[in-house]
Amino acid sequence: MSCKSEYPMDDGIPILLPSNLDKFKMLDAEFHSNAADEFAERNMRFSYRVSRYHEDYLSCFFKCQNSAVILEVGCGGGLEAVRLKNMGITVIASDIAIGMVKTARKRVNDDGQTSHTIFVVCDAEQLPCQDHSLDGVLIVGSLHHLPAPERFIAAAKRALKPGGMLVIGFEPNRWPYYTVYPTLRFFGRLLHPRRCIAPGEASVGDMETTGFDADDFDRFLKAGGLEKVSLQRIWYINGFIQTALAYINRERPVARLLDLPSASQRALVACDDFLSRIPILRDFCWHWTLIAKRPQEHHGD
Repeated sequence: MSCKSEYPMDDGIPILLPSNLDKFKMLDAEFHSNAADEFAERNMRFSYRVSRYHEDYLSCFFKCQNSAVILEVGCGGGLEAVRLKNMGITVIASDIAIGMVKTARKRVNDDGQTSHTIFVVCDAEQLPCQDHSLDGVLIVGSLHHLPAPERFIAAAKRALKPGGMLVIGFEPNRWPYYTVYPTLRFFGRLLHPRRCIAPGEASVGDMETTGFDADDFDRFLKAGGLEKVSLQRIWYINGFIQTALAYINRERPVARLLDLPSASQRALVACDDFLSRIPILRDFCWHWTLIAKRPQEHHGD
């Protein structure tokens, strides 16, 4: 995007989207804008089995200096923006959905001092950042919403400084899309033959994705010229628990969502951590977190 271009504003938030945004992205943006007010609660982001792993990937930014700049892509409800801001890091909180950006801004404002946070609407595959300008890029649960994840990886590499970190958190594994979810849909049709997913009930990204396997991430990084630091496996038993609770809670008001007691969650997370170390079984996690970095390049590269 050219710096000479003019872009609209919505309630003080710049809308840095291309004029030719495709229909897939427009539909996904509309869905998430409509779901923004209850997004964190509906996805049970405050549950220990979720928040524990978010703390894991945020820890890679603990050593960042106060002058560091982190771009969060798909900022959702703003929980990561609050945590990073409280570390003294400058955060650019971005999302393709204006409703999500407004929700994130409200959460950050409610938390207090906001001088370290910038809010924008942008396309993850066309990041509006200068080359070599960012110390880190964070994207959580959003890579599978992108039509071309490799374009995002390339855009992130361009914007990262040499040695800058890319964190891709909570991306779905592939195997449940060919086993668990078809089985649930089959029994759902038996139990409720007249019920189908209504327009706006699920995002187009969630409906069309088939998740990722470990080889996908290796392929993305190789094509983008980034180095893998780690690939964390997340949820085994907790994947089934989260899926069951999402079904149970789908029509319940936010104030009455059901969840497991914290002690039970901690025990199940400990079980999952043990399962993640067992060969063969360890690749049947429900989610991945990938941490990569832009290599220190030779002068002139």
